[in-house]
Amino acid sequence: MNVEVLFFASLRELVGCTSIELTLPDEADRKDLMTQLQNEFGLEKAAPLFAENVSIAVNRTLEKGGFILQAGDEVAFLPPITGG
Repeated sequence: MNVEVLFFASLRELVGCTSIELTLPDEADRKDLMTQLQNEFGLEKAAPLFAENVSIAVNRTLEKGGFILQAGDEVAFLPPITGG
């Protein structure tokens, strides 16, 4: 199945693109997604995506723990929000 992965702000700059389409196994979970991102970008570029302060939204809903993806889902990686 295919999912679209979006990267925002500093994360976009770190991975070098705004979005990517990934092919994952049916009913892929968070671990499957992260493994595929490591394969796509390499461990060094993908490492910031694994930070605890990075938020992940699936279909515009923030996810706090694990999740199961479906074909056509949109996954967004959001950097920490800083105030000023």
